Amino acid sequence: MSGEPVRYSPRVRELFATLPGGGALAPGKGVVVHGEAAALDRGAWVRFEARVAQGRVLEIAFGAWGCPHTLAAAALEAQALRGAAVAGAAPAAVRELAHEIGASTGKLGRLLVVLDAEAALLAAARAVQ
Repeated sequence: MSGEPVRYSPRVRELFATLPGGGALAPGKGVVVHGEAAALDRGAWVRFEARVAQGRVLEIAFGAWGCPHTLAAAALEAQALRGAAVAGAAPAAVRELAHEIGASTGKLGRLLVVLDAEAALLAAARAVQ
């Protein structure tokens, strides 16, 4: 291997260690919607699923494949959507998300996969409301 080793910020380490929202939704009331995006050539795949009712995201979960930055970003976005009004929700700006988790510009393509999956989820949620 060549180059510098990847260093992860404390925020990435925290989110990657706990992965809040990681896994599948538990059974419950409400409509379940999905949003997915992948760029396997960039090493990223993300799928969000959410239970929505009365215009709000009641619960959200995600599955992801990729580097710790990808999984941490998915966890962070899942946390941001939990309880949000579907009509007003929007994915974060990619550079703001990168700044929050301390990701380099080389990771922006992977973070965009997270945001694309989130945008697909929100479009599906708006379609059923």
